[in-house]
Amino acid sequence: MASVFEREENAYTLAVQAGLWGYPLAHRVESWPQALQVKGLGHNYFHRFEHLKTAQDRFVVTPNNLTIDAYTLTDTRFGPVVFSVPQFREPRWSIVQIGDAFDDVVHNIGGIKGPQPGIYLLVGPDFQGPAPAGMPVIRMRTTCGFAAVRVQVRGQHDLPAAVEALRGFRVLPLRTFLETGLSGSGENYEPFDLPPLSAPEELAFFDRLGTGMRFLLPTHLDTTDTFVQALATIGLSVAHGFDWQDLDESVRAGLIRASATIEQITDERWTSLGHTVNGWRGNLSGGRCSYDFALNAANTKYQVGTELAEEVVYLNCSIDSDGQPLDGEHTYRLHFEPGATPPVTGMWNLAMYAPDMLFVANDIDRFSIGDTTDGLRPDPDGSLTIHLRHTAPEDPAEQANWLPAPAGPFNTTMRFYAPLPTVLDGSYRLPPICKT
Repeated sequence: MASVFEREENAYTLAVQAGLWGYPLAHRVESWPQALQVKGLGHNYFHRFEHLKTAQDRFVVTPNNLTIDAYTLTDTRFGPVVFSVPQFREPRWSIVQIGDAFDDVVHNIGGIKGPQPGIYLLVGPDFQGPAPAGMPVIRMRTTCGFAAVRVQVRGQHDLPAAVEALRGFRVLPLRTFLETGLSGSGENYEPFDLPPLSAPEELAFFDRLGTGMRFLLPTHLDTTDTFVQALATIGLSVAHGFDWQDLDESVRAGLIRASATIEQITDERWTSLGHTVNGWRGNLSGGRCSYDFALNAANTKYQVGTELAEEVVYLNCSIDSDGQPLDGEHTYRLHFEPGATPPVTGMWNLAMYAPDMLFVANDIDRFSIGDTTDGLRPDPDGSLTIHLRHTAPEDPAEQANWLPAPAGPFNTTMRFYAPLPTVLDGSYRLPPICKT
């Protein structure tokens, strides 16, 4: 029979693995109720944000104002969910990103594949039987997930047309679609009540994880998945969530120790993630990292909802060419040699953020700049210079290419929409941000 010490160590080891594996599930339990109740996120219907994002938007960190968006939490517990993707009147980039509760991208509609109008059926892990005629089936391994629609906006003048395009996207339960077609009104379908939490604070993480397992996973995993089966020894199962009351003191002690270790590993994995070139830091792992428990935990904690790299790549910079933190007390420039702007088949865009990763108000209401910015001026030799500074440049030509910075610390994120292979293989490198 194992000693008390051995039981604690075994519980600790397994709990660390469980915590990293299930970090996204625990995160959902903590974040989704707030998203529904406080932020107004849709539940099996799209909540649309039909405006260009500004410094007043607080819905999501690292916003971009190159698209207008719609979001929903998808719930297949009571049956499949239908997505309707419209045919646009004119060419316009868009994507429907569908993800599961582990934060993996399950399927993209549109994006680099181009327009894909039609009716799609999202089903959960327990779905069996035929789909209605003509509906491509998209399957999730969790009962609930998320979806985001992003539609390109080519400046303020283009906003009405972009809003019309965004309103063409619909999501609703299959049973409603079969009864009313797409004419049904937008409503919050079914309750989204998570099982209550009851464990003491020192075990709260595992209580959230157990609740996530119970709410988001199919019950057959308790008998068909060897890893999930093993979790029963530390009180975790799909059928019962977190049965903490029957754990002996040695197992509890192992779980309490594991809680801190899980966060430490997650933070360290994040700091080691990706690569930095000329001050620009990023990685290509978003949207499909659940094969690596620690990597997925780090992505969930710091950049939940990321897209596949072949669709969108994000690179962030917070230092200048001398390695010093970017700060609005200085003036900077980002200079692209002729033909060396970000290589994309879609769009590229540079956004400005405060340390909280939100936009900062400025006199000209410009929060990002890119190849769709009205009035962007190339240099006489065909190069392009973007000016990053708090106060407006005196030269009118420079004002056209001015991205306003806050008075204090800031950072920037470059987005490549539909990046070319040179971005994905690392051969293209953004130039450094230089102090002027």
